[in-house]
Amino acid sequence: MKLLRCLLLITIILSLFISCSKKTTEHMDKCDTPTFSPEGGTYPVEQIVTISSTIGATILYTTDGTDPSSSSPVYTNPIVVSSTTTLKAQAIRDGWKDSDIGTATFTFNISLEEFTYVPGGTFTMGDTRGGGNSDESPTHQVTLSSFHISRHEVTQSQWLEIMHTNPASGYGIGNAYPVYNVSWYAILKYCNLRSIEEGLTAVYSIGGSTDPNAWSSIPTTNNAIWNATVCDWSANGYRLPTEAEWEYAARGASNTPDYFYSGNDNIGAVAWYLGNNSPNGTKPVGTKDPNSLGIYDMSGNIWEWCWDWYNNTYYVSSPQENPTGPNTGSQRVFRGGAFNNNAFYCRVAMRESNYPYHGFYIYGFRLVRIID
Repeated sequence: MKLLRCLLLITIILSLFISCSKKTTEHMDKCDTPTFSPEGGTYPVEQIVTISSTIGATILYTTDGTDPSSSSPVYTNPIVVSSTTTLKAQAIRDGWKDSDIGTATFTFNISLEEFTYVPGGTFTMGDTRGGGNSDESPTHQVTLSSFHISRHEVTQSQWLEIMHTNPASGYGIGNAYPVYNVSWYAILKYCNLRSIEEGLTAVYSIGGSTDPNAWSSIPTTNNAIWNATVCDWSANGYRLPTEAEWEYAARGASNTPDYFYSGNDNIGAVAWYLGNNSPNGTKPVGTKDPNSLGIYDMSGNIWEWCWDWYNNTYYVSSPQENPTGPNTGSQRVFRGGAFNNNAFYCRVAMRESNYPYHGFYIYGFRLVRIID
């Protein structure tokens, strides 16, 4: 009898313990699902991501898309994300239920989301405000078809992803900085490689081929074969803007208002230039105000290569519709001014040029695509 009573008592105690344990678990607080700032999405430049959850919780995270586990790294500092990445995170805390797993995917591929639409139209090209150089005259009417142009100068991370080396050195280093020290020749290879990788039709043909693997090494001196590059204006891949496309986009596709600089007469609002550039060097793209089309840094930061051969009297005989520059020349055009130039060189009408094999610390570029 005593034994039965003891067994019954033990059974009752165990039942009470299990019941209490179940109640404790059922009423245990649960950690908040981790959140990411900024949220996942498509971005043109690197992002510094913070993760947050319940105060006092430990956050475990992964960067390869797998679910976090006890062996995953502990979040302590913001995470720099500069290539396509899926972050996952889970919050844990003693006496609390583990949180659900939070997920955020960051994408950095160039796509039309990073481009802005430039509507076709007619504008006055050249020195419309006076005081410019003789090669900016005469002013003349130009009519252009619609196109897409990148909102930002091509960044070092975008260049590195395709070319696998970063030529930038000494004047601003980082994924969000514009790439520089790039020659006009090198940009041709970048454009075609990028186009092919994304399933687009390559624009440039050298020696009869659009495949950069069939080209010679990027020349570092004048090269007649590369100078004879053929541009397929109907191809939907990436290319350099023509000089006319560049100025039209910089002006916001309009001469009204007729700004000196891209988007403003106040150069400090839209450009990194000699007057506000300290320390000396490039700055991350998109850190000044855009123009009316949402395009950044078309004045200042870095000079931008264009397609055209340079001719100081070209404006005298330039075709009105979709001009693509002289048929021959020795130097190619670049536009927009750079971080070490005074305001005069950052005007939308300013023209400069150099040899296509010459990469320099103030030379970069942006991209154009036709309207499919």
